[in-house]
Amino acid sequence: MNKGLLALNIFLFIAVGILFILFFNKKTDPVIENKTRSSEVNDSLDRSPCSPVAYFDMDSVEANFTEFKKMQTEVVAREAKINDSINQMRSAFQSYYMQLQRQSANLTQGQKDSLGNQLAQMDMDIKNRASDMNQRYQAYYMNKQQEIITKIKNFCREFNKDRKYSYIIAKEPGLFYYTDTSYNVTGELLKGLNAFYSKKKP
Repeated sequence: MNKGLLALNIFLFIAVGILFILFFNKKTDPVIENKTRSSEVNDSLDRSPCSPVAYFDMDSVEANFTEFKKMQTEVVAREAKINDSINQMRSAFQSYYMQLQRQSANLTQGQKDSLGNQLAQMDMDIKNRASDMNQRYQAYYMNKQQEIITKIKNFCREFNKDRKYSYIIAKEPGLFYYTDTSYNVTGELLKGLNAFYSKKKP
């Protein structure tokens, strides 16, 4: 689970870097600027001065977004089920091994060799099954994470339908060393997120 969060943090860091590069290096074609100047003047009459960037605390969203908490519950349940399955396989293998140990005095060397090969194959099968289950879980977990990110992105469009902000970014621990809290929209965003997705439920 930590690997998934690390990959997400790296992705967000790169994405934010690209956004800032695009924003601060943005150049306007003079022809396009002349054509749109009059419409911009009209827009400015209807819109208050905008802040180009707003941010929200991802930790707060993870702790308080209902859909995220629901996803966490599902993920933890899936992980526990997988761990139980792996432990049951290992426990059954250990019980069988102990049973053979008690019978070893009555076995011929050929039988012991055959059972040894059988145990080695069983152990390999358990390891392969455990690896496959863990890989499937990681794919499932990443898919669930992406679903939450998509929901947040989709709502950001609704949240910013008045075109108040040019960018809305997720603040991750260690990603920014200073932020102006006047551009923190975490509270408003969370309230809107929970209300928006609660309406979508049947």
